[in-house]
Amino acid sequence: MTERTTILIVDDESKIRRLLSRSLEAEGFDVAVADSAMSASEYLKNGHCDLIILDYMMPEIDGMAFLAELRKKSSIPVIMLSAREEIAKKTQALELGADDYVVKPFSIEEMTARIRAILRRSGGVKIGPAATVQAVNGPLVIRTCRYKDQEIRLADTEFRLLFILVKRPGTIFTHEDLLRRVWGPEFIGELNYLRVSLSRIRKKLTAAGFPGSAISSYSGIGYYIEDLSEEDL
Repeated sequence: MTERTTILIVDDESKIRRLLSRSLEAEGFDVAVADSAMSASEYLKNGHCDLIILDYMMPEIDGMAFLAELRKKSSIPVIMLSAREEIAKKTQALELGADDYVVKPFSIEEMTARIRAILRRSGGVKIGPAATVQAVNGPLVIRTCRYKDQEIRLADTEFRLLFILVKRPGTIFTHEDLLRRVWGPEFIGELNYLRVSLSRIRKKLTAAGFPGSAISSYSGIGYYIEDLSEEDL
């Protein structure tokens, strides 16, 4: 690795910032820290990072609000850190665009493994502008697909998921296969990640005029996209 990866830690607890900073630096990462969402926003105006660890409960602007604003202009991977383990909160974070949700207390080994898994998939897409996908009727590039004259902005995870489905229309991919290929083996069993990402993809496709319902679930097994190559879309 010629350039060291930079992790931005956004947490109002100094103890958490110190723990993560020392541990991640020992793992070979560069680390930047911010004690609030406002400080993080200031850092991102001129600073660079490859991934953000974002605390949910912070004063003034909480992690969810910060994430919602961030996703309007950036696809930097985000791990939401929270003491709350309710499924509803986890789902909310994923729907806003978080790449992962880690509950406190956590082990450094688990955090490091999840960081590396996210960085692998966010940097691993090697599809160039010449690649074409007939089902969405246009050229496909990283984090972007085109349907007719409209560009559909996709997060890295959404793009990888859609690409797998569209390359083999009509083929049912199991939950385990999709989770392993898109998120990594560490995420097998995390069906909520799959459901939320597919929901986001369907909404984006539908907003562009493409039938989001073409992505279907096969009860208890997995997902597939209908073969629309003969359809006039």
